[in-house]
Amino acid sequence: MANLQPNRFVLQSSNGQIKVDYESTSFIGQRILNLTLGSGPTRHFVGSQVRTLDTEMGTLVTVTTHITVDTGATSFSVLIPDVSLKSIGDHETFATEAIVTTHSGPNSPPTAVHETYQFVPLQGTASFVLSLFEPVFSAFLKNAKRDAA
Repeated sequence: MANLQPNRFVLQSSNGQIKVDYESTSFIGQRILNLTLGSGPTRHFVGSQVRTLDTEMGTLVTVTTHITVDTGATSFSVLIPDVSLKSIGDHETFATEAIVTTHSGPNSPPTAVHETYQFVPLQGTASFVLSLFEPVFSAFLKNAKRDAA
C-alpha cells in the first residue's frame, strides 16, 4: 500500500458560503489558495501570501483577507489534517475547521482581547494532482539517468 501525501484540498462549508481550494504544491512550484467567502468574488493567494504552520493537529494554512494600517486585520485559516492516499488517482474525504480571525489594530476600540475567532466546519476531499510539468520533468530525469549509466 502506497503512502502518498495529497497536495490538493477542496473544501466547503455545509451552506456552500465558504469554499477553499488549496494546493500545497502547484504547477508553478508554490502554494496556492483560492478562497470564496459568501457571494463575493474568489480571491487568489499564492506563494508567501499563503502561510503554513505544522502542528500536532495538522497543518494550519493562513491567508490575510483584510488589512488596514489603523483598525486591524482579518485572516482566514484552515486546519489540514495528515492524510495518506493509496495511489495517485485516490482521494479521501474529511471534515475540518476554518477559523476567521479578527485582529484589533492601534485605533480599534480599547479592549483587553486583541483577537476574536469564528469557527466554521468544512468538509471536502484530499487528492494528489500532477502538474503539467511533472511528466516532462519525469521524462527528463529518466533520460538523464539512462545517459549517466
